[in-house]
Amino acid sequence: MNPIGWVQGLNGATLIAVICGLMFLEEVGVPLPFAPGDLVLAIGGIAIAAGRVNAWLFVPAVTVVILIGASLGREIFALLGWNRLMRVAEPLHARGPLERASGLLQRGGWRAVFTARLIPGLRVHTTQVAGVSRIPRLTFLSGLIPATAVYIGAFVGLGAAFGRPILALIHEAEHQVLIAIALGLAVVIAFLLTRSPFRRTLASLEAGGWTGPLKFDLGSVGLVLILASLGLNFAGHAIAVTFHLPLFLDSVGTVLAGVVAGPWIGGSVGFISNLVSSNTIDPIAAPYGIVSFAVGFAAGLSRYLNWHKRASGWIALWLVCAVVAAVVSTPINFLASSGRSGVGFGDSIYAALNSAHLPRILAAFIGEAVVDFPDKLITILAALLIAQGLPERQTAGAHVGLDLGEAFTFVIRSPGWWRKLLAAAICLLFIWLIVPYLLLVGYIIEIARHVRAGGRQLPPWVHRGRNIRDGFKVALVILIWTIPSALLSIPAAIVGAAVSEGSTKALGGSIAVAAEFLAAVGSVWGVVVLLIEAAILSQYLDRGFWAALSVPEIIRRLRVNVGLSIVVGVLVVVLSSIGVVGLAALVVGVLVTYPYASFIGSYLVGQYARLTDRTGDPSRQSQALRV
Repeated sequence: MNPIGWVQGLNGATLIAVICGLMFLEEVGVPLPFAPGDLVLAIGGIAIAAGRVNAWLFVPAVTVVILIGASLGREIFALLGWNRLMRVAEPLHARGPLERASGLLQRGGWRAVFTARLIPGLRVHTTQVAGVSRIPRLTFLSGLIPATAVYIGAFVGLGAAFGRPILALIHEAEHQVLIAIALGLAVVIAFLLTRSPFRRTLASLEAGGWTGPLKFDLGSVGLVLILASLGLNFAGHAIAVTFHLPLFLDSVGTVLAGVVAGPWIGGSVGFISNLVSSNTIDPIAAPYGIVSFAVGFAAGLSRYLNWHKRASGWIALWLVCAVVAAVVSTPINFLASSGRSGVGFGDSIYAALNSAHLPRILAAFIGEAVVDFPDKLITILAALLIAQGLPERQTAGAHVGLDLGEAFTFVIRSPGWWRKLLAAAICLLFIWLIVPYLLLVGYIIEIARHVRAGGRQLPPWVHRGRNIRDGFKVALVILIWTIPSALLSIPAAIVGAAVSEGSTKALGGSIAVAAEFLAAVGSVWGVVVLLIEAAILSQYLDRGFWAALSVPEIIRRLRVNVGLSIVVGVLVVVLSSIGVVGLAALVVGVLVTYPYASFIGSYLVGQYARLTDRTGDPSRQSQALRV
């Protein structure tokens, strides 16, 4: 039962008696944390404004009760003494307020009592200190009476004027607060229950060869595996979208790649799949790339635990992937579609729970989970059955060890890093002048060139002329690579321009379908260019402009270590996205996040170029390099 709600529901003499009783107990010295006097008097003011209590009875009654209670409290604490009062105050954490009240009353006189009684949190403690300090009764009453008049007038008046809407808001929020407290307790209990199993799991991962989330080993991965995984994801999601199934079916290849090739490959395949889907069959798939990455990463971790080799592991992997997908998807659902998952069955569950006044975040999570659990059950079964039929993975080819922690910290470990970051921000601020943009792109290339040569710090901004030339050439290279995407989108633009009914019929349905298909191919090509940008820039660093347009050399770099190419490509895309996220903080945010993320991406490109150079030392490619 809520004591305040119960008091608020009373009327007339009963309400006056209850409020007077509570105020008397508090003034005598009984702690009432559930019904502080300030709030109780405000409730009385609300009752007066609502006509439920006669003000001419309420105010005198409360005044007399407070004066009698405070006077009696002074006598009680005069008998108790300071030492006993402190022993009682320690468990109640009241030593601080008592010492503050004591300091005020040491000034002496009724004015000190008056002042201390009006300071929030010291009213009752002033009575207690006045008793143990044996302040004269007349002096105490001289300060108590005017302070009580001000105190009652302030809080009763406040309650009458503003208390009703405030308490209405409190009443509306009570249910949500209780739910939040319950969820918090559930999280704490879950943490305590899973702490030991988590430590054991971490030890098992390390024993299985896992080196941590930011340190990983990428062996040779077959291109066929990557393409097959992407195809499985695309085909499954296309089936779900076409037939309006209450499932996603977009993670079979992601889980397969994770189980076979490890967490980073699995996560990267999932992320790429969402980029492809967003440009073809599902326009809203791109933001959920982080969900697919998390599912693939979790599936890849299970490889170190050998979950794919036993039935209990299959069940564990299903539960982990389903929970991860639901937890990560829920906030994205709120950002993208007000909490809806986009699947009819899950959205109906969400709507029903929301109408039942369940907290929206919990309703959205349940609405997502009821789709993810059956979806991931089918996904895990299909992926692991396929994995069982694959031949043993070949380990031929160089292994590359990557330390992303180095990549994310090298910027701030460089001397004068903030000045170099500020210079990049200034270039970005004046990007509309073109030349600052070219200068910034050129400096990013300079970082990659410096890292490729073995550097581990930001280079100085000294080669401005060369940086501008590099920026122009690189921008032109990327533009040339994206020309096919632009050309393939032209037919769709022409069809879109035919807005009248007659012209649309004249074009014919088959032409429109062909145009849409070409546009989809163009969009996919744009995604491919983003993912192979590291290889393109590596060619530029090695042999200049024309080498960056050499398709055979680009393919050669990609094939040196397909896993490395995929992970670095995905990281470069993600870092670019993170940089633009700074727009959420308007101009100031993007001025910081975009240069910083670009510097990290250029560091990765530099190391990628070093690893995939044709003339590089082969032994260098087999050792663990810090990226």
